[in-house]
Amino acid sequence: MKIRQAINFNILLLFLALSPRLGIFLLIPPTPEKILTPLNDSTDYDFLAQEILKGRFCSPTGEPTAFRPPLYPAFLAIIYLIAGIQNLKAVALTQVALGILNAFLTLWATERMTKSKMAARLAALGVALYPAFILQTVQILSEDLSRTLFLASLAFLISGMEDKKFRRLILSGIIFGIAALSKSALLAALPFLVLWVGYYWSGPLRDKLKSALLYFLFPIALLVGAWSARNAAISGGEIIPVSTNYPITFAHGVTRFSYYSNLWYGRERLMPVPDNFQELTQMRFYHGVKEELRIGREYARKAMEFIKDHPGFMFRLTFRKTLHFWSPLIRNSRLAEIAAFVTMAPVLLLGWLGVIKGLLKNNSMRRYAILALAVALPVTLPYVLSQPDVRYRVGLIDLIWIIFAGWILAGLIQKVHPRYAAASSAPVPSSNHDVSDQNAAA
Repeated sequence: MKIRQAINFNILLLFLALSPRLGIFLLIPPTPEKILTPLNDSTDYDFLAQEILKGRFCSPTGEPTAFRPPLYPAFLAIIYLIAGIQNLKAVALTQVALGILNAFLTLWATERMTKSKMAARLAALGVALYPAFILQTVQILSEDLSRTLFLASLAFLISGMEDKKFRRLILSGIIFGIAALSKSALLAALPFLVLWVGYYWSGPLRDKLKSALLYFLFPIALLVGAWSARNAAISGGEIIPVSTNYPITFAHGVTRFSYYSNLWYGRERLMPVPDNFQELTQMRFYHGVKEELRIGREYARKAMEFIKDHPGFMFRLTFRKTLHFWSPLIRNSRLAEIAAFVTMAPVLLLGWLGVIKGLLKNNSMRRYAILALAVALPVTLPYVLSQPDVRYRVGLIDLIWIIFAGWILAGLIQKVHPRYAAASSAPVPSSNHDVSDQNAAA
């Protein structure tokens, strides 16, 4: 009976994840003339994908570039190689498959984390039906791929910690390293993740250090380090972990160059914005990595001078950006604002309640609540200091909050209907941590 129920739910999850994504694809299929427009990130990714197929990673002038992270262009290049150059429909269909995979990865990770089938199913349904995730299916941007990689890394990390399997920890590190080559903001969370793995791995100090440094950190350092070595070689020895774009986007988000300073600070136009402000952040206007570094440092220097001269402004601006990052409110059409609020507000509210509940309870969920904060809060910082946008936030952060929303919602349902409590428990083998946590809770 339980096997049949699991099969039926998996079929339902597949249908619910596939249908809206396929529907949005059929309704607004991506085409080059619509997507690959000037001053568009997708245009850069497409250009670099074609460069990869030529055996290089260069700007339009032919100089090696590091302005864009390499993974999504490589992802496009593989699809182009199979389906044809600029076949954006093939890209979108691949992202449909990634969206389905994300729902099942959420199911696996949440069940291992919470020991609750109901929580896992609710979280998986949340990921399958979350409107922002569905809309990203037809965008030629790195969000779907980054989310899949992050989820896979999280799933193997949780599984490795629960079962004390070094191989899964290594696999988690490998996938996380690949994900960082798609979303460099993940590197902000890396020190906290290493500390988390070392602290919660059971056993003597030697095993803790091996798990955190050798099995988890080393694969990440190896993958990111390989790309950094390439960047050092083309830049004359500069340390560039993933890309050169952050100093430019940082300056673009805080100074008089910034459209966003005016947009997120308030309705008043606080500073003049140059007509070509978007050109300041586009890879195609630079002449290779050395030019990117020069411009980035110049803009960052001006930004720091601006911050020094206007500390009050910067404090208020950063505070407003942070509120926007963690709110369900977006600046768009009224219909988009309503849709975002209706879908994001419950996720954020229940997610935060779940994290807080996990922190207060003396069981295995405490360590996963700490894990959620160890990822979410550091990843927040690069965006609130540069260009906070709802698209970036829902790429990774809302994913974590959906998992905790599923957990706390399952708990609420079980309180109202106690008969669901026993049925929702997942038959997952207990780790040493689980035994000690259960004893402590008792």
